[in-house]
Amino acid sequence: MTLNNLPIDNTPFSRRVVQAAVDLARRPLTGLRVLDLACAHGAYAFEMANLGAHVLGIEGRESWLEHARRAKEEGSWSNVEFVQDDVRNLSKAKYGEFDIVLCLGILYHLDAPDVFDFVAQLADVCREFAIIETHFAARPRIAHEWRGKQYWGMSTLEHATGATPKEKLNELGASLDNEQAFWFTQPSLCNILRHVGFTSVYDCRNPVANLYVGPERLFKIWGNRITLAAIKGQSVRMLYDPTMTTSSEADWPEDVEAHLFERGLREYQALEAQEAEQSAPPPAPDTPEARIRRLFRRFLP
Repeated sequence: MTLNNLPIDNTPFSRRVVQAAVDLARRPLTGLRVLDLACAHGAYAFEMANLGAHVLGIEGRESWLEHARRAKEEGSWSNVEFVQDDVRNLSKAKYGEFDIVLCLGILYHLDAPDVFDFVAQLADVCREFAIIETHFAARPRIAHEWRGKQYWGMSTLEHATGATPKEKLNELGASLDNEQAFWFTQPSLCNILRHVGFTSVYDCRNPVANLYVGPERLFKIWGNRITLAAIKGQSVRMLYDPTMTTSSEADWPEDVEAHLFERGLREYQALEAQEAEQSAPPPAPDTPEARIRRLFRRFLP
């Protein structure tokens, strides 16, 4: 892939997803039904099919599907199918259920309230687990209400105001039609995944999903991107407290720091004071570091 004409090798991203899927399945993928949402040219779909899964790839752009279908024909893949559709049309009635759902690089292209309905449908068609790879908002800037719950994030620009439908379709790295998109904060994303029926959510840290950038193949890491595994399990009932169920679980707060238990401990307070004394002063407003932070301020915590 390229970004601003700069070659980028994101193979480690693909390996993280495939490794996580195999590890979480705890058995060979042969015969399992896998859904690849917004599958683009089908790279992940073919990886799953190569491991024996029956894969359905849904993609909204015909230009991407031309690449995917050509690769399917050239490779004589019998266990991969591609359909052209908007992922916002996903439903169990239309496509059935899947053992594994891949939601990779699409969540942050959808706007509210569509993104909330989409997450609900994702959970509805998922039998075992979903892997979600997405950007997130570093700060809770705006909130939306959905099904009586509040979710925080930020609004980002997908297309220029007034862009034509053709111009939007030609922008392969953006949404199909919505000009804005809603990026969840990490707490709100974890909360909605629980609210729609996933019993546990895990943050995948290994394999490292780095990028190799430019002809020098510089090692780089996204600062605002995560890979989550959302499990569609059975809610357990605790022996010593039967009232503690999924419905009684607390939501993640947006300001996690304010709720840290150790902040009330004298040892922790002393350590914080010591670190504050040793910390360097913030960069002056005219330093290169400050200018870089302003440029990328929406991506930085």
